[in-house]
Amino acid sequence: MAHMISNKSTSEVQKIRSEVIIMTLMEVMNGPLLYGLVIAGLLIIFGIALFFFRRAKKRADELGISKEQISSIIKSSIVFTIEPSISIIIGLITLTPLLGVPWPWFRLSVVGALGYELMAADLAVKGAGFQDLAAFNTSGDISVIGTIMLVMSISIMAGMVFNVFFLKKVHTGVLKAGEKENPFVDLALSVLTVGIMSVFVPVQFLTSNIHAIVLLISAATTFILTKTSQKYGVKWMGDYVMSFALIIGMVFSVILTKVL
Repeated sequence: MAHMISNKSTSEVQKIRSEVIIMTLMEVMNGPLLYGLVIAGLLIIFGIALFFFRRAKKRADELGISKEQISSIIKSSIVFTIEPSISIIIGLITLTPLLGVPWPWFRLSVVGALGYELMAADLAVKGAGFQDLAAFNTSGDISVIGTIMLVMSISIMAGMVFNVFFLKKVHTGVLKAGEKENPFVDLALSVLTVGIMSVFVPVQFLTSNIHAIVLLISAATTFILTKTSQKYGVKWMGDYVMSFALIIGMVFSVILTKVL
């Protein structure tokens, strides 16, 4: 009897310790310091965007572009930023239980993507000796937080460094290539698209029955909405095909996971 009480007490103590550690981890990941740093970083980025917006508008005025054209471009840009924002919000919801709110918010708002962020964070915690992100979250080891943030940040900097030194040359080359009728460019883009689909689609299709069904549902949703948009002239629907396919696919994945 005493042994059972002792085991029960030990189990309760371990449970309490685990809860305290997890709270401490989440307190760090959702702490006011991290929120403040993230908000400061986003304000700086917003300031940079505003600076270039004002320069672009000034240049448009110099080129004699009408205010109606500028307003039309601004409205189109706003519309096309709403669609990717939906997937970003979904990504934020996915990462929040693992890494809190402010850090995923910052990563996904600037240069990150859900697939990359999950992969980088997972590799970071595995390098620190954990099985995966869930195991890290359960352990509550706050000493690994800095490692995760560093890996997620530095591993994606190659593209930005490349742009600093080579973007102008690449951009100029692309513009020159676009001025000439070159069937090779169209063929290369088509082959690239088919290649990407050939790599990713079979992997998802063969992972599990749920993956295969969700893939087919998302493809059917894309096809139906695209045809409906074209047939009935519903332009706004065509702009949100990816968002609808993403949300419907996620809903069915949850339902199928519960059923199967």
